[in-house]
Amino acid sequence: MNRFVLLILTASTASFADDPFACVDPDVADAFLGGNRNPPTYSTSVPDKFAELNVPTRLTLVGSQVAGTHMSVVYKTQMNTEAALSSAVSAMTDAGWTKMQVHGMSQRRGFQTSTIPQATSLCSNDKSGALSVMANSKSGQTYVSYSMYGQLQSQVCSESTPTARMDPYRALMGNLPVLKLPEDAKSSNVGGGGSGDEVNTRVDVLTAMSRAELLSFLGDQIQDQQWVFDTNWSGEMSSGSLWTLDTPEDGMLIGTLHIFGPSVGAVRVMFSVSPIEPKVGRQRGSWSSMSG
Repeated sequence: MNRFVLLILTASTASFADDPFACVDPDVADAFLGGNRNPPTYSTSVPDKFAELNVPTRLTLVGSQVAGTHMSVVYKTQMNTEAALSSAVSAMTDAGWTKMQVHGMSQRRGFQTSTIPQATSLCSNDKSGALSVMANSKSGQTYVSYSMYGQLQSQVCSESTPTARMDPYRALMGNLPVLKLPEDAKSSNVGGGGSGDEVNTRVDVLTAMSRAELLSFLGDQIQDQQWVFDTNWSGEMSSGSLWTLDTPEDGMLIGTLHIFGPSVGAVRVMFSVSPIEPKVGRQRGSWSSMSG
């Protein structure tokens, strides 16, 4: 009897080693991980469509998910999200893929926090396929996922890049600087919004930095991204600075960095962008997003 039990355990262990995700009850995966419409399957192997994936050596395979035409492969690494995404994207461009232009699935701009995944979309040179590469941090570990979304995303690569006149507020959003928060910062209410005449990025921040130090910390990043300093102000409940950027699509832009709140405790930080002279007939529209 003992030998029989041992044999069963040995066989089960071998099966688990081959594919530990095989033991996940489909109902459990569906309830906790979603996929009600197309129940996903999980595996520690890589789907055939990802066979030519060029992955940096510092990334270790975790597993894959297939749900209908949506397929993802996830890796883990000790690199931070920025370095992990840069390394993953560079490896794919070395293999002949190209970054998509700034629209729809472009890399997120504005305030960056560890809770917001960093992503870049790539197209194959023959326009036959598209790939989304995303890096995010959870519990001190960085995960990098490669996703394919079937025919819909492939069509995006085959179409010409929308012009600023077709999608003015998203084109304007592409001028938002990428703003990284201090390492000690705790963030919440991260979001953005706007229209064809103005866009903004905002976040609530709790940090050991004073308002003046935070203003300088963010100002250095803004200046590094070709914005030109114009003026600043400081009051009891509000501090900020004004910037300009000359662009070929929208002419001269005004950027306003605004920090408001008490001198001690959490403050709200916002950076907004608008043309000095909004163009006549500009398409109007609005959008907004919010997380954590």
